[in-house]
Amino acid sequence: MKKIMSILLAILTAAALLSGCGGGGNPANKGGKDDGVIRVWVGEESAEFYQKTCDEYLAAHPDFKYKIEVKGMDTGSIAGTITNDPTAAADIYTVAHDNIGKLASTQCAKPVTDQALVDQVLADNPESYRGVIYSTLNDKSYLYGVPYISQALFMYYNKALVTEEQAKSFEGLQEAAKAAGTKAITVTGDDGYNMSFALLARKVSDKSTSVKIFEGAEATAGGAKGTSNCQGDDTVAIFRWLQAYAADPNGFKWASPDGWDADLDKDNKGVLAVIGGAWHYNTAMAALGETNLGITMIPTFKLTKEATEGLSGVSAGDEYRGGTFADCKCFMINAYSAAAKYAKEQELIKYLSSKEVQDASYLACMNVPAYLGADAYIKKCFEEGKVTESQYNLAAMQVAMADWGIPQPFITGTLNTYYYSKNAPSVFRALIDRSAYPTTGDQILSETESLEGVRKALYLIEYLWMHGTVPKEFPAALPEQA
Repeated sequence: MKKIMSILLAILTAAALLSGCGGGGNPANKGGKDDGVIRVWVGEESAEFYQKTCDEYLAAHPDFKYKIEVKGMDTGSIAGTITNDPTAAADIYTVAHDNIGKLASTQCAKPVTDQALVDQVLADNPESYRGVIYSTLNDKSYLYGVPYISQALFMYYNKALVTEEQAKSFEGLQEAAKAAGTKAITVTGDDGYNMSFALLARKVSDKSTSVKIFEGAEATAGGAKGTSNCQGDDTVAIFRWLQAYAADPNGFKWASPDGWDADLDKDNKGVLAVIGGAWHYNTAMAALGETNLGITMIPTFKLTKEATEGLSGVSAGDEYRGGTFADCKCFMINAYSAAAKYAKEQELIKYLSSKEVQDASYLACMNVPAYLGADAYIKKCFEEGKVTESQYNLAAMQVAMADWGIPQPFITGTLNTYYYSKNAPSVFRALIDRSAYPTTGDQILSETESLEGVRKALYLIEYLWMHGTVPKEFPAALPEQA
């Protein structure tokens, strides 16, 4: 009885707060009234599969009583669409988990209150995902996102010009690039997500890193931002190493104006490898072809004497592997969906996020399952000849890279904004390029070549994460908590 009352209270509380996202109900649902249709938004590449899956579910459950319409969308833009006009959005939508806090805090989402669904989420998903799918409602924590796809960065490379052994390290890529007269590696963008390969790099021997991003943050209105750190000696050394690698004629490069895929093209020879995600697979395949497309983990690198000079916490020869944000895509429920649909929406999500459907989605769409232990199923599919070698590697490398990363820890909209939209990514690029970082008003960071300049840049990045603005002045001595 106590559990039932808690669920009812959560539903009533959520309904009372829905006006915070714009008010008025969903015109598509006749002012919030039940129109007999549950609309679902998924990634464009998955729409046909999920419509077929929903049709099969309806055929097997004639008592469901709702039609289901699935639409393919650009999942990267769904959160913005919901925030701008939730009344025009689907009843159930897909977003990357780092949008959960923003959507929940603006009352654009309903919490999950069906206990069977909550139990399934907690039983199936790894601890890392369980820690980032909650947000608060009236200062109480509720589950908002239901994981069903996992994703992480890894590396595509040109097998015609890079051996499997060379692809294991940045030094090997550099060797291959020198032989080919080109650059070794690029990234698909210079934002804070793509730069996670350097920021989240971990020591190979023990997977350690001193980096902290909003650790201990609270998912409440005005909640604590936790603790951040990107000033450790390991981080300083890693970015000094990357500076030199970027300056080398056969090292790192930013993507050209024509795009990273033009650089990767087998005939263009602009670059041998790119750090990207599963959503880049079709483009990488088109650039290189099935025969030449290699897929592997983000490589390792060894710190040089120059990178560690003046630092006590690291040594020349220390080996690191590039890191990643290891994330999940989730189903969420639109706050503007008719209240009468609430129970059936959760029933449908329970099925669509089940291990059975996640496995089928992998075979049909190459969506990597989010549930714990999915690597065994992925391997079995390859051994049984159900997927090609590149399709297997696409999934297996994402699973492998999850051990070298963290989920994006942006449990509130503020944290997401401070990390991505307050110029920290621009400081990262200036740091790698050894160029000045101009800010509004005074040039607070005039150079990024010296050890002091690198320390200042990393302090500035950390300060932007924590405060959303630049400091008035730098501390007399660094490192210091920003």
